[in-house]
Amino acid sequence: MYKETVPIKLKEARKQAGYTQNQVADILKISQISISRYETGEREPDYETLGRLIDFYEVSADWILGTGKTKR
Repeated sequence: MYKETVPIKLKEARKQAGYTQNQVADILKISQISISRYETGEREPDYETLGRLIDFYEVSADWILGTGKTKR
């Protein structure tokens, strides 16, 4: 479940922030191909990179991972 959620959320976060993959790559000093692979699920970012992306997009780790819970 989480493995499928992260790529979708990373792409959504980038688009909502108004950036292209190239812009994110340039700003964070990550290759554009890595950004693309993270967003397609071909590769998983390491913890450090995932944290940098979360901070950059200003989203929560819960949201990226899809672990947010709602009280009933």
